[in-house]
Amino acid sequence: MKQSTRTSWHFNLISAVLAFLLWGGWAFVMNSGESVNRGLVAGLTQGTASFLITLCMVHAVTYLFHRFEKPLVKVVLPACIVICFTGFCLVNVHTLMGTQRILVTILPALMVAFSFCMFTSWRLLRIHQQQGVTQYE
Repeated sequence: MKQSTRTSWHFNLISAVLAFLLWGGWAFVMNSGESVNRGLVAGLTQGTASFLITLCMVHAVTYLFHRFEKPLVKVVLPACIVICFTGFCLVNVHTLMGTQRILVTILPALMVAFSFCMFTSWRLLRIHQQQGVTQYE
């Protein structure tokens, strides 16, 4: 199976940095009601997780994209698989770190991550089609 269809490192890095800032900030705001320290721990946990997950998501979506044949499945199924795994990991990490409001902390990030995965898969499909590949692996 040929895997030459990929997103650029620039796209991946910018996406990861923005994820750190946005979701780390969100987690800080949502969890700093009781104390700034709790908000800071939740913010750094979610920010770091979002940065790493975003980088991994791009690779996972790309890997899974090449494992399916039909265009619709190539776009939708990688996003579903990656988000289920991501949600599982986030719940466990926040539980270990003692985050008070886990669902409120991760749900918006997971919704945006699903959209991001769909967008990434769609971009891969467009790149794949522009390369003149009409028959899907």
